[in-house]
Amino acid sequence: MKKLLFATVIGGLFSATVSAASYQAQGCGLGSTLFTDGSSLVHQTLGAITNGLLSNNTFGMISGTSNCELDGAGGMANAVFIKANKVALSNDIARGQGATLASLSRMYGCTNLKAIGSTLQKNYKTIFSETNVQPTQIDMSIRNIIEENKACI
Repeated sequence: MKKLLFATVIGGLFSATVSAASYQAQGCGLGSTLFTDGSSLVHQTLGAITNGLLSNNTFGMISGTSNCELDGAGGMANAVFIKANKVALSNDIARGQGATLASLSRMYGCTNLKAIGSTLQKNYKTIFSETNVQPTQIDMSIRNIIEENKACI
């Protein structure tokens, strides 16, 4: 039991250090809402441990909840979503419709799903220009296409 507690504390300290680089203090997630004093090492550690044990950071980053900024850190939430759903998103963009495309469209603030689906479908080869295109590149391509075509109106 002592070894498990020690490993949890060490892991929490490491997580607090890693997540502090992107989100300040203990990172985003339920732990950052429960332990709001990010300047305290104890709160940072408890927040990071809570986030680590509950694994809620990813949901917070994707949904913009739990002190996670939606699309903060330069599109990181979108890139995480794209990475987790790359094949389904590729298929949906090729068809111009689908649940994954609809979810991502909402993350960009688009409400006209037909317009965004059609626009991205026409630009499929630009978005997926190479076989192993990175999620951040996909995100940048989609952002540029949306902006150029005013597809979110």
